[in-house]
Amino acid sequence: WQQLWGISMSDQVLSALEQFFLRWQRDGEARRGLPLCEWEADWRSPCELDEPREGRVAWRPYRRPVPADFAAMADALELTLHPSALALFGHWFSRPLPCSYKGLRIELILPWNEADLDLLKENLIGHLLMLRKLKRTPSLFIATTRNEMTLVSLDNESGQVWLEWLDSGRRLVLAPSLPAFLTRLETLPQ
Repeated sequence: WQQLWGISMSDQVLSALEQFFLRWQRDGEARRGLPLCEWEADWRSPCELDEPREGRVAWRPYRRPVPADFAAMADALELTLHPSALALFGHWFSRPLPCSYKGLRIELILPWNEADLDLLKENLIGHLLMLRKLKRTPSLFIATTRNEMTLVSLDNESGQVWLEWLDSGRRLVLAPSLPAFLTRLETLPQ
C-alpha cells in the first residue's frame, strides 16, 4: 500500500489533508473569522496565532517542521503502522476538527502539541492492545462520533477507513483509503 500511481500513500494523505484544511479555513473564516479556543497557559501550541484575549486564543492548523516519530510505538506493539496514519498524526498540530462525512458528524483527531501527541500515542496503544485481546484486526482511530462507542478508524492492514462499533466489533467501510475519506470531508460551523 505504499505506492499508488507513483505517489506515496503518505504524500496522498498529506495533500488531501492540506486541501481539507484549506476548505475548513476558507469556510470557517468566511463565516466567523479565525477560530478561537480556550487558552491554557500550560497547554500551549504552535497553532496559536496571537496572544490570548479574554481567556481565548485564535489558532490555525500548524505544519510541523519535522514529522513525529512513531518508531518506539511500533516497536512496542511489534506492529508496522500504516503509512496513512503516520502521515495523518505525524505532520500537523491542530484542535480536533468538526466536520461531516456523507452526513455523519465527526471530529477529526489531531494532536494540539507534543504532549498531546504523547497522549494520542498512549490512547492508540491502548486501543490496539484492546483489539488484540478481543482478537480483532488492528485499527487506528482517526475521528470520534457523537456515540462514544463508535469511532472512525483506519484499518492498519488495508488502509480502508471504517465506522467501527467498539462494543460489538461491527465495522462498516466508509472509504477505500484515507485520502479518499479526507477528500469527501465537509466542513461544519464550529
